[in-house]
Amino acid sequence: MIKKLSITESEKKIPVSGDSDILVIGGGFAGIGAAVAAAREGKKVTLIEKSIILGGLGTLGHVCIYLPLCDGLGNKIYGGLAEELLYTTIKYGYNTLPKQWKYGVKTVENPEGRYQTHFNIPACVMAFDELMEELQIDVIFDTLFCEPIMEGNSCKGVIVENKSGRSAYMAKMVIDASGDADVIYRAGAECAEQKSIVSHWAYELDMDTLKQGLETGKIVNSFALRWIGLRPDADNSKSEMPKFYGTTSKGVNEYIRYSRNLARTYLKEHQRDDYTMLSLPTMPQFRTTRRIIGLTEFKTQPGEHLEDSVGCVINCLEDPAPVFEFPYGAIIDKNLENMLAAGRIVAAGGAGWEIMRYIPGCVFTGQVAGTAAALALDDNRSVQEVNINKLQEKLSKTGVMIHMDESLKNTKGRPSYENPTAPFDPHVRNDALNYGH
Repeated sequence: MIKKLSITESEKKIPVSGDSDILVIGGGFAGIGAAVAAAREGKKVTLIEKSIILGGLGTLGHVCIYLPLCDGLGNKIYGGLAEELLYTTIKYGYNTLPKQWKYGVKTVENPEGRYQTHFNIPACVMAFDELMEELQIDVIFDTLFCEPIMEGNSCKGVIVENKSGRSAYMAKMVIDASGDADVIYRAGAECAEQKSIVSHWAYELDMDTLKQGLETGKIVNSFALRWIGLRPDADNSKSEMPKFYGTTSKGVNEYIRYSRNLARTYLKEHQRDDYTMLSLPTMPQFRTTRRIIGLTEFKTQPGEHLEDSVGCVINCLEDPAPVFEFPYGAIIDKNLENMLAAGRIVAAGGAGWEIMRYIPGCVFTGQVAGTAAALALDDNRSVQEVNINKLQEKLSKTGVMIHMDESLKNTKGRPSYENPTAPFDPHVRNDALNYGH
């Protein structure tokens, strides 16, 4: 038996590097949504990002497909920041958004395509940087969250580590948009974990895509995204391919090695002069890791009316897609007074967890969290005591659909999540195969 060694770290004073109204941990789409929403409520916002690029899995993980905002029947479901950030991602780059869908359009008769688009990663990053500067959001790059600073059920700030060493950032409200619930979990929130399937995304270029680019005159057609691994709705989802926990160093490293091995095997199967892999993701592409239990849980029951609904969401991969109302209680812990969750870490079990990890849902929960945090500060209340009516009113004014109308409640003919049908996307090549196994 190997004896585990331990050391005692010497006690030392830690300098305070910043103090803000609202502190957001994680600069993915959820964190961006939270920071923007809070800043527009007039709050001083600091955003801590462990990498040097905003966008999370959408940029660093190469999952650069802004999935549909519509239900597949011509009805826009996501509004607010979810819609705004879609247009931000394509502000300086190419896009594949159908021309029928223009900013602010709510319905399209006989749509020729879903309200979704590809976006160019570097151009998207530049647009996000510009947005942060315009709103005077203090983005702290290359900074790793270490520990929350707790005082009872209140988080007073966080300890971080970067090139300047160890320091603290203090705040009145803290939003966990880490993707893995790292902050709120260490603060004491009850959480659930699950293993993640292997899902490796990478850009590729071959003679066929080059030809398509030349024939169409569109640079976006010159390359494709290759999806190697498993997907939940594929026939091989019951494969013996291993799954990994994304909340431990061992799990992360095993996942990275396995996904790289899949990509390497795929690369070896192609001629060097006819094919090239353009890039590799710079963060592990876990689909799900850890989420909060929450005050309430988001349940996938189409047509259900919720008094504390803060907006409507859909399963982006279904066509047509059922519409659900999302409860405010799913972004807060029952005890932590000034902490909120945003992104894939919200309280959503089963199919709901899968639905809420997509970009539109992440931005949406980020907006809700940022707005709720600001409202709690204004009213000097805990996040559990936020006035739901006020919150709903604020969100609605930005274009968020709080409650679904009667036409959307009719789920007849809409497929259930158990039998999803993914919308066709010519730019994604899915090899949900067990390479080298």
